[in-house]
Amino acid sequence: MESDNVSTAPVLGATLAGKGSTTPTALIADLCRHAWGIEGAFTRLQSASDEVLRIDSASGERYLLRLTSPRELPLVTDFQTRAVLHLNDASAALPVARLIRTLDGRLMLRPDWPGTAPPAARLFTWLEGTSLHLTPRSLAQAGALGVTLAQLGQALAGFDHPGAEHELDWDLCRTGRLAPLLSEITDHEGRMLAERAMLRFQDRVAPRLGALRRQVIHNDLNPHNVLVNPQSPHQITGIIDFGDLVKTVLVADVAIAGAYLICAGENPLQLAEQLVTAYHAVQPLTREEIELIIPLMEARHLMTIAITEWRAARNPGNRAIITKNTGQAWLALRTLDQISHEQSTARLLAACNMRS
Repeated sequence: MESDNVSTAPVLGATLAGKGSTTPTALIADLCRHAWGIEGAFTRLQSASDEVLRIDSASGERYLLRLTSPRELPLVTDFQTRAVLHLNDASAALPVARLIRTLDGRLMLRPDWPGTAPPAARLFTWLEGTSLHLTPRSLAQAGALGVTLAQLGQALAGFDHPGAEHELDWDLCRTGRLAPLLSEITDHEGRMLAERAMLRFQDRVAPRLGALRRQVIHNDLNPHNVLVNPQSPHQITGIIDFGDLVKTVLVADVAIAGAYLICAGENPLQLAEQLVTAYHAVQPLTREEIELIIPLMEARHLMTIAITEWRAARNPGNRAIITKNTGQAWLALRTLDQISHEQSTARLLAACNMRS
């Protein structure tokens, strides 16, 4: 299957196509000591491309250090950095880590490490909480997620940057470009399922995207990027990982978050519906945006399957973290293939007090 938008260039960008690195802890410790005046114990956290470490400092405070792949364009790294700084200044109430400047006032730095391309090093405050994917789902949690996502979108609405419209593989508007990757799915039934979803995107979704609102969005509110209070799992305590920030259609943020709330049972979209209505109450969506939420949820899972299966085949040592959402994506894609998008959209419209 070919997409009208497929170029002759490599399908995936260098950041996704390449392998991650592991910097010696001694170098990292020396960096933190000289750049931020921090010493302590380092714990590596799972990450698909960047190096991410928790620092338990000698003074008792915790921090998060992110070493961004040197393959990422400097303009994109600066875009993400400035966006986090914008959020820090926009609202102290948003559950977003604060960027910590170096001792000489820099937002980030590129260490002069011998024999390696320097990553972009940034230090953040530590956010407490349990990853949402480890907690039980509930309507209250889905509603709280919708409210927090809407508030995050409102805070980002006034932000722009020369790197905001960079070409990001995870931008839902670019789903059609991934059509060539589907041929590498070895399971025949799975490949046919993915190809049906791709045709629906190309025929019914892609032509309508140009008319929708656009702004900078988080673009990856999956359960691994949300922290909650372990005693009250409906209380959102952190939104993390701004590595997929991009300027694209606003409703993609809603669709991506909703895509990970598909559940088993007679009403697999009930949690996603709760998220949408809670978001809509804070940041009203247009009729055209609501009509594309379920098709874009399907596109998100299609994108997850296409990208992660392709990447894992080329990075087998990092397969576990790369494919952490792939199994769920296959289940969700099968669910969305079996339900009526028209009837489900009518329910969403009704829930948002719009006639179908």
